[in-house]
Amino acid sequence: MRVVIVLAIDWYYNRPMFTLEPASVALIGASDEEKKLGHSILKNLKDSGYKSKIYPINPKHTELLGIPCFASIGAISEPIDLAVIVTPAATVCDLAQECGKKKVKTLVIISAGFSELATDEGKKRERELLSIAQHYSMSIVGPNCLGILRPSIGLNASFAATPSRFGNVALISQSGAMAVALLDTCEETGLGFSLVASIGNKADLDESDFLEICESDERTQAIGLYLESIKDGRRFVETAKRVSRKKPIVLIKSGNSLRGSMAVSSHTGALAGSTAALIAACRSAGIHRASTTEEFLDLLSVLSTQPPLLSRNIAVITNAGGPGVLATDRAESAGLTLVDLTEGTKSALRHVLPEAASVRNPVDVLGDARADRYGAALHACAEDPAIDGIVLVLTPQVMTPCEDIAKVIVESAWGHPLIPIVTCFMGGPHVQKARKILSEAGIPCLTTPEAAVQAMSALFKKETQVNPLEEKDAEDDRSSAASALLKNQTGLLSEELVDDLFALYGLPTPKGAVATHAKEALEIAQSIGYPVIAKISSPDILHKTDIGGIAVNLKNKKEVEQAYRDILASCVEHAPNAALRGILIQQFLPIGNEFIIGAIRDPNFGPLVMVGLGGIYTELFRDTCFALAPVTENQAYDMLSSLKSWKLLTGMRGKGALDIDALAKTICKISTLMTDCPTLCEIDLNPVLVAQDKIVIADAKVVVADRA
Repeated sequence: MRVVIVLAIDWYYNRPMFTLEPASVALIGASDEEKKLGHSILKNLKDSGYKSKIYPINPKHTELLGIPCFASIGAISEPIDLAVIVTPAATVCDLAQECGKKKVKTLVIISAGFSELATDEGKKRERELLSIAQHYSMSIVGPNCLGILRPSIGLNASFAATPSRFGNVALISQSGAMAVALLDTCEETGLGFSLVASIGNKADLDESDFLEICESDERTQAIGLYLESIKDGRRFVETAKRVSRKKPIVLIKSGNSLRGSMAVSSHTGALAGSTAALIAACRSAGIHRASTTEEFLDLLSVLSTQPPLLSRNIAVITNAGGPGVLATDRAESAGLTLVDLTEGTKSALRHVLPEAASVRNPVDVLGDARADRYGAALHACAEDPAIDGIVLVLTPQVMTPCEDIAKVIVESAWGHPLIPIVTCFMGGPHVQKARKILSEAGIPCLTTPEAAVQAMSALFKKETQVNPLEEKDAEDDRSSAASALLKNQTGLLSEELVDDLFALYGLPTPKGAVATHAKEALEIAQSIGYPVIAKISSPDILHKTDIGGIAVNLKNKKEVEQAYRDILASCVEHAPNAALRGILIQQFLPIGNEFIIGAIRDPNFGPLVMVGLGGIYTELFRDTCFALAPVTENQAYDMLSSLKSWKLLTGMRGKGALDIDALAKTICKISTLMTDCPTLCEIDLNPVLVAQDKIVIADAKVVVADRA
């Protein structure tokens, strides 16, 4: 078994990758019947402009579409770079074997009937196909896919219509139908494609492999991904993190992030929902995540044509007040700033615009503006040292020469190549020709002011944070000690074990101990000092408040005794089958504002860390932010500043700022704890009490995965 594993690993790292510009293509399953895929693909290969060798394979024919046809791939004397198989699934493995003997580099398996059927037979067939590829060191695209297109060399090895233009966008789609639909928009959107790959079942080459292929492809400047699943979340994030520093990546993903069969019982798990891991992964990797198909196309249109936005400062130029206000509102929520124009810019605008026009930002050139006004406003804003990007909005009024204005915008863009320009020509037939002028010139023209501003914000991007190295010896010692504490543990950890674990990571917890009888509870309270809090200690009770398992602000002996009796009675009544360890008596610290810090282990992306507004408001307001672990302090600050409750931390209504440093450090420590201890599946610190000079974890739940 060990030898098989080593061989598989060796094949994985040394197998040939997909050939972007194959010198020869064989089509196994070529057909003369127009209704069959084998005919459509052969016609595409012949008519799309591919100049290299095409080899149709069908034992029933000697010629198809004027091209010599062969009985088998072994009958071809020349070497084959790429073989496309479009025959019934039951024949594919034998044909793949023949391709392996022929030393074909890459197979594109169009045929369906594999793991997508979710049957034992389909899964077995796909495993056999992959085994053959490993044996012969071939790479596979598919099965169950549309095919691949490389427009720059006229290669269309698919059953999709050939796109009308090639360009610098690579489209990697798990769905063939989605790829076809997106290809069909290129006339309207102006997108041109460097590569289109339908990856289907991803038996071999997956989204991470194609990111690496696109990374080294000089023709590709932006990458669009449509995915229904992500094969290896951590590899995907690490690959995308590297690639996105060179080329923007836009992702649209259907379906929900899987959380396996794990029973999620914590606040963190409930708040994670179906997309928290994906959102955190995109943030970590620097991926632009689109929530709609329209946004996906908008982002690709802008990111593939425009230079980067060097700061958050933009100008908006419009001929209508309403759309200008909409653009301004969206700028604020998108993190962009409509800065004041310099006095020099305002003066220049006053010389060319009517007195009624606004020379503030947004610049309103008025409804009767013609091309000269738009051109002057564009030039003035582009020359303003405070402005790094321009959003231009047009509404087609009776006197508006839309095509002339589009031509002026093109001229201005050529004259200011370092200033990103995103346009919005609102309307339908009246702006259609103008939109085409812009798209053909590589200037994105979106349908709404909000979309234009949102897409502009994607051009401004902070560098992905790199995690600093820690002291290796200290890190190893701490990790080893934590692993020793958790050895043979499952389920909800006891309070004592949580205290020991947290002490290794310097996490601040209040003084306390578990009492197994009332007298011991009084002794603990006396040693801690009043006031105290009493909580039920049980591996079976996660939400203590729900069953009357907590009593707070106990000020004396009598209150502790009463609380002890009441909590036990309530737990016996409401959770009669729960195993009770005793009553936790803990220091009561009514300080600061309540936040929550949590962590959960996603089966695909690994550990996620969360911070948000805590206490009783946790699930009511759902003011949270997730990130992939490990998290640096800078990333922790970014998480905190993204919260609506950020103002609570910075100080409101005359109150001083809270201890943000301590809260950020605690996020990092929880992130490290989850990274160090792979058996931990859930952590809930709620509430974390945050004051101006300190924080304390008032309640903690730590769950270790059951060993199946």
